[in-house]
Amino acid sequence: MGKMNELSQILDEMIEAGNRMVDAANALKRFYSTEDTAPEEKPKAKEPEKPTYTKEQVRQMLAAKSTAEDGKYRRQVVTLVRSYANGGSLTDIDPEKYGALVKELEVIGDA
Repeated sequence: MGKMNELSQILDEMIEAGNRMVDAANALKRFYSTEDTAPEEKPKAKEPEKPTYTKEQVRQMLAAKSTAEDGKYRRQVVTLVRSYANGGSLTDIDPEKYGALVKELEVIGDA
């Protein structure tokens, strides 16, 4: 099972690197295409990017919150993961939902 976790982490890192390459290519395209635009044209406002997280990053944040203050928030963390996962574990959560999960995780214990 350790090899599968390692492979999963490597694949997540490859995907993240690919996404960064696409972002860099788009930035270069925007840079070179804005030179040809007329002065009265303004580039479109870019929407703020949502932070992206890898499964390993989310796992580390969940573990940190779960063990904080002698495990005081463990039940809340487990409940949060189950609310996002069909099977009840991080593996069952759609990576597109990691941002929302992290946002909810950050407020646990802030009350």
